[in-house]
Formats: sequence, structure tokens, C-alpha cells
Amino acid sequence: MLRWDKRLIFSDTMTVPSAVLRRPVVAARVLCAVAAEVGVSVSDVLAGTSVTPADLEAPDGAVSSADEITMARTLLRLAPKPAGIGVAVGSRINLTNLGMFGFAAMSSGTLRELISVGLRFFSLTTLHSSIVLSERQSECEITVDAGHLPADVRRFFMERDIAAIMATVPGFVHPVLARHADEICVELAAAEEYLRPLLDAVAIRDIEFDRDRTVVRVPRGMLDEPLPQADPHTLAVCVAECERILERRRRHLGLSARVRSELLSSPGEMPGIDAAAASLHLHPRTLRRRLAEEGTSFRAITNDVRASLATELLSQVGLTVEQVARRLGYAETAAFNHAFSRWFGLAPSEYRRTHSI
Repeated sequence: MLRWDKRLIFSDTMTVPSAVLRRPVVAARVLCAVAAEVGVSVSDVLAGTSVTPADLEAPDGAVSSADEITMARTLLRLAPKPAGIGVAVGSRINLTNLGMFGFAAMSSGTLRELISVGLRFFSLTTLHSSIVLSERQSECEITVDAGHLPADVRRFFMERDIAAIMATVPGFVHPVLARHADEICVELAAAEEYLRPLLDAVAIRDIEFDRDRTVVRVPRGMLDEPLPQADPHTLAVCVAECERILERRRRHLGLSARVRSELLSSPGEMPGIDAAAASLHLHPRTLRRRLAEEGTSFRAITNDVRASLATELLSQVGLTVEQVARRLGYAETAAFNHAFSRWFGLAPSEYRRTHSI
């Protein structure tokens, strides 16, 4: 019987509020480009988010996970043919779009080192799915999972992330993949129709589609084989810069958490930005600027708090939809219904009926 040696999880989505989490803006920019091609305007995609068209063009810009989820939900709702649109977005992402993290990945000496870089700087990727690496004595299993995401966008992000990985990684690890093509087994939670063009350049033969989850099984020895573009000096420079980027984020993360705590302290009132800034002894302009530096906004955090409280009040406390709307500071129940449907893809009454304890 095989013994489990190691289990690494690539995800920060379970420990940081979605209004605070941010990802490189490139995925949002590509999503908007794909939307325009299928007849959905950028203004429609950005509606309900704190993202502006100017934000999409910022070289080092970032968007919150909550905003990106809202954008994906809007695109799926308005696109004439939403099937396969996640693949269309993911397939256009490449490592050079990811700045220093992308160059660090391409400079890695082995797949093991590449995985280590990915684990260390996961928040600098575009991925929303979590990745679990499980090592056995002779085999490694890599699982890609999007179960923590809202059900209505889960398939989109799974397909988008699979396509992004396939569009970026095989190009510079191809010699290693080719040597072990007959030993690699792949299960994909996506349709062959949309991923086949990306697979044509990959020598792997054992691939199954439309599975319940995405799993890649490879020989453990593959992890330590040298990669052709390895460059220790470039890797060291890029890793140092990635550390500086994360440190800048860590220095400012506390403000988002303080704003969130301020909103949670009196959810029935939901103070506006002027009142919140006063409580935090900041000028409203300073609060807006510092939240923008963290990749979020007062509006995004307010929406995240309201969404979290709404599900709790509906499912666990047992309040009616009207009562929850009032508790969250909505003057009209209809406005709350519209916001809840935008967050979760279903009406609050339906959520209450199916999730009440």
C-alpha cells in the first residue's frame, strides 16, 4: 500500500475575505475582451463592481476576487453562448502577463521548484481554483478544485483555470512531459470540445473529459528533472521582487480587515464611507486611496460583508427576506433581492428555502 509523504495546498481563498483577496488584473482584462467579442459591453461586465475601465489598463493593477466573480457571473448571464467561455478566457493568459511571478516560474530549475514558487506566491497568479499536490512513494497527484466558489460560476473558473494552466505551463516543461507522456494520467472537469485545441501540443494520451474533478497523476521522479529554461540568477531576482510585492500587500492588509470589522460591528446601520473613515481616524480620500492600494474598495468590502451576513441570517438565524434586508441597511427589499441575486445567482427566498437549518 502506498504511503502518503506530503500534501501541499495552493490556495488562500479560505483564509482571506473575498473583498480583500486580489488577483492580477490581466484575467479581468481578458474576460472583458472576450465579452466584447461575443457582444457584451465592458460597461455591462463591470456593473456592480468597483473596477473601472482605467483599472483594466493599469500595468500592475489588481482586482478583488469578489469583483472578478461578479464579472464572470455577468458575462455568463449576458453571453449568447456561455458554454466554453471560461476556456476562451483562460487560453489567452500567459506567464509574461503575470510579471515577476511569471518570470520566476519560467526560470525554475525543476517542476518541484516550479510548484514551490507557485505555493509561495499563489496570490500572484490568476487562479481562483485551489490546487492540492499529494506525493506518494512513486506517484504524485495534482487536484484542481473550485468547490469553494459559488455554484453558478464554479464551472467557468474551473475551465478558465485549467485552460490557463494548459496555455502557460506545457510550453516550457514540454521536454519533461514528452519523456513521461505514457505515464501521465489526466481527468478534466471540462468538455473536450473546448480544450482539444490546447491539448494538440501536449503529448499526453491518457486524458478523460467531463469528469467530476480535475486530477493529474504523474511519476514522482518527474518533479526533479531539470527544465530547459532554468536560470538560478533570474529566479533569485524574481523571487526577491515577488517577496517585495507581497510585503507591500501585507503592510496594507490590516486596513481592509479594520473596515470589515467596523461594518460587522453594526450591520443594521452599515455606515457610509464618511462615517467609517471618521471611526478609523482617516480622511475619506485617504481611506479610498489605501483601500485601492490593497486592490479593493469600500463598496466591495460592504458588499462582501452584506453577502456573508445575508447567507447567515437567512439560513441559520431564520429571519425572513424582509427582515434580513432591513438588518443589512436596505431601504427596500427589492434592492436587497437584486443584490443577493447578483452575488449568488439565485433569489434570497430560494436560498432560504434550500439552506435553512
